[in-house]
Amino acid sequence: MALLKWAGLDGFLRRDAEKASAVLIYGPDGGTVRERARQLVISIAGSIDDPFAVVRLDDADLAGDPARLVDETQALSFGGGRRVVWVENAGSGFLKAVPLLSPDKPGNLIVAEAGALAKSAGLRAMFEPAAHLWAVPCYEDSAIDLERLIAEELDAKGLSTDMEVRQALIDLLGADRRMSRQELAKLALYCHGKTQVTLADVEAVCGDVAELSADDLMNAVFDGQLAAADEAFMRLRDSGQSGAGLLIMAASHAARLTRLRVDVERGKSPEMAVRQARPPVFFKQQPVLQRQVSLWDGESLLAASDMIGRATRDTRTTTLSALNDQITHRAFLSLARLALQQRHNARD
Repeated sequence: MALLKWAGLDGFLRRDAEKASAVLIYGPDGGTVRERARQLVISIAGSIDDPFAVVRLDDADLAGDPARLVDETQALSFGGGRRVVWVENAGSGFLKAVPLLSPDKPGNLIVAEAGALAKSAGLRAMFEPAAHLWAVPCYEDSAIDLERLIAEELDAKGLSTDMEVRQALIDLLGADRRMSRQELAKLALYCHGKTQVTLADVEAVCGDVAELSADDLMNAVFDGQLAAADEAFMRLRDSGQSGAGLLIMAASHAARLTRLRVDVERGKSPEMAVRQARPPVFFKQQPVLQRQVSLWDGESLLAASDMIGRATRDTRTTTLSALNDQITHRAFLSLARLALQQRHNARD
């Protein structure tokens, strides 16, 4: 099975890249997928901007002409060396084109980007067993990944952070690697000339996470604000945020509320439960979570988790981005309606 963990990239480039026909990079975090595709393209071609070294295709280019992929892999480089065929939005067109490749004549390396793929997806079924095809799954950034990202963007610029600041940043970041880097770059620019990043700096630059924060969506959904939830989802979708990534965040939010609700049912006040939560809740989110843990009971949170789980499973059975958006949008509005019902029940 030709699965490549990103930590093993150097070994792949030394031992296996010359024999590989294509590398499929996929996952719900479009920013991480793009960043890793970009790094691999540069490692092979030396650049992403040289038209003689890199040719870009979209899945739509292959849908009506699958043989074009073969033509591009066998085309000679103007300057010598191996070219890269970079395929974006890999889907049904790419799926039709890959079987035309010869495993014995790898030619130029194909680097393909795709979104979240179910285990049964055709591309995974084709790539994972083949010796000449490699698959790179990209998962949501963990806290450790975000610590490394913070070090790359802040520590490398001479900006130190204490544990409280790092935790605040981890709470704010992570849904999309590209957006996380942008937020950290803005923070570094804001702190230019300083040596220490403070919580006040984080709040000034990232506290609202401007227009792109998924916090706006989670807060609106779990508060039962239908119009605000609809607007926040559309804004995030238009910014390129993946529906799968948002569902993961919703599942995490519901799980956190469930843990807090258990503490409340054991005798803590909502305020105490939120203040004593581990990992700590970012200070700006504490009043919101206190309100939500009072609004939701254990039974309704279980229903919310089931709703998120069904939507996640449904998105994994299709590779159509428009249908994924519809499934995710419907799920978030249903969650908001459930929260609104909880609010009405509390008033009765």
